[in-house]
Amino acid sequence: MGLLKLLFFLFLISFPIAEIGKVQLDNGVSVSINDVLLLLLVSAWIFIKIRYKKRKKYFLQKPILIFVSICLITLILNFYNLTAETFFVSFLYLSRFVFYASLYFIVKEFDLNTKNNVSFLLLFSGFITVLIGYIQYFFYPNLGNLFYLGWDEHLYRMFSSFLDPNFAGAFFVLYFIYTLTFVKDYFIKRKIYSLISVSFLSVLTLIAVYLTYSRSALIMLFVSAITYLILIKKKRFIVILVLFLILMVFVSPKSFQTEGTNLLRTVSSEARIVSMKQGIFIFEKNPVFGVGFNAYRYAQNKYLGLNNIIWKTTHSGAGTDNSFIFVLATTGIVGFITYLYLLYKIFLLSGNNLIKNKYAIVLFSSLLGLTAGSIFINSLFYVFILEWVFILAGLIENN
Repeated sequence: MGLLKLLFFLFLISFPIAEIGKVQLDNGVSVSINDVLLLLLVSAWIFIKIRYKKRKKYFLQKPILIFVSICLITLILNFYNLTAETFFVSFLYLSRFVFYASLYFIVKEFDLNTKNNVSFLLLFSGFITVLIGYIQYFFYPNLGNLFYLGWDEHLYRMFSSFLDPNFAGAFFVLYFIYTLTFVKDYFIKRKIYSLISVSFLSVLTLIAVYLTYSRSALIMLFVSAITYLILIKKKRFIVILVLFLILMVFVSPKSFQTEGTNLLRTVSSEARIVSMKQGIFIFEKNPVFGVGFNAYRYAQNKYLGLNNIIWKTTHSGAGTDNSFIFVLATTGIVGFITYLYLLYKIFLLSGNNLIKNKYAIVLFSSLLGLTAGSIFINSLFYVFILEWVFILAGLIENN
């Protein structure tokens, strides 16, 4: 168990640099230090389970197994549309999803003391991610030199180590809600210095959300923060939050100077609408089981003819700007129903523990905002957001 904890702590520490430490291969497969440590972590956990024959009940076991099974079936049914290589690449993403979901099982089995350590490591990892964001914002405001690797330029926007302001914004929202729990705890316990420190971190994170200039992140922030404040019965702070967000729009010096920092921009909105329409078109061609999880990139090339020399590696090719359309297109109606069941069970897990566990409030409000934001970006299937959600789920459920 000591090795398992060590690997998990190393995994969490690597979280802030995982994306920028990624190695991209020509076939669309990428490998990061996060992937390597996660593979070692899950392997060690499986070994311990087999050796000591530990059997426990898990609230999310059934919905996870059902969804993963359906995803595998959809991929097998679409084997004739894929080459051996593209089938393997698609299967790798499904394998990764299994690894991400395994974090829930691993964290759930930790003792209370280890879970407390995990909660502080999450706070530390999130802080480093926010810090990297500010360093990037002031010293590396243009991602244009990485366009050849499939990234957009994102001029004058905070994208941190995620290299994408929309996903960075979504993570910052998750982290902001998470820090509020520590603010609340330290306020109740009258730990003044800790309260000042974590409150400062919360404000920095809140500003970071805005500096991504991601409208989906702002929508997610609005939904998550209001839900959190209602659940902790602090409704009067909702007005303060809304006023702060409005103030930021007028105070920020770059709000309307570039297309990317213009909150009223239309180009990206139109692009998202096109992306969603393409996803719906692909779903209509394969309504029952979809094109296979996750063979979306190859389906786009088949039905839409991607005329891009980097279509195999560009990040926009792997999904559509809506998580639910993504599920429909890749797994069809059957997979969509099982995914909604999984999502419902995660909400139920957090909802049943709102009084008993402080992280249940965090997960419930975060997931509600994440669901709202996922209408505009594929945030529900983004690597680091999946990891964050499943870790929180593991912290909630008792052994």
